[in-house]
Amino acid sequence: MKRYIYQKKYYDFKVVYIGYFVIAIGLFSLYQLITTGNALYAFILIVCAYQIINTFVSLSNPEEVEIGKDHIAFKGFGKTHLYRFDEIEDFRVKEFVMAKKIYLRINKDSGHLLKGRYWIDCLYFSDGEELFRYLIKKEDEIHPDTIKAYAHKSNQIPSDKKKENN
Repeated sequence: MKRYIYQKKYYDFKVVYIGYFVIAIGLFSLYQLITTGNALYAFILIVCAYQIINTFVSLSNPEEVEIGKDHIAFKGFGKTHLYRFDEIEDFRVKEFVMAKKIYLRINKDSGHLLKGRYWIDCLYFSDGEELFRYLIKKEDEIHPDTIKAYAHKSNQIPSDKKKENN
């Protein structure tokens, strides 16, 4: 089993503190909505609620990713979302190569509104490059007949050919 952990100082700043800041904006907007009746604050409040749910409830920005022989788990804020590989029907990766960031959707039609969507900022995880490559490879394993999987396979150069090209 392998555990990838978000570097604490970056997780605190990029996820936790931003979450608290959004809570403050939400409370301010609620106060302004009540006192002024301005509908703009209702819109801001909805956006804040969405972000608060993503940060603290749905685990959209996990602090830890655990990969076992038969499962993948996302952990944070005392919660764990565990998926057994044999139960995964849909595993979609949107990779942002330059930023080393992944948007991952697992079983998107499972009916869970608060589970299955993860932003994984691999740049700030322990062994982040390995995690980045693993998630892309796992998508190709689960969905081998996609154009994306074919593109990944055709772009792989065997290591001896890499040496010849250098």
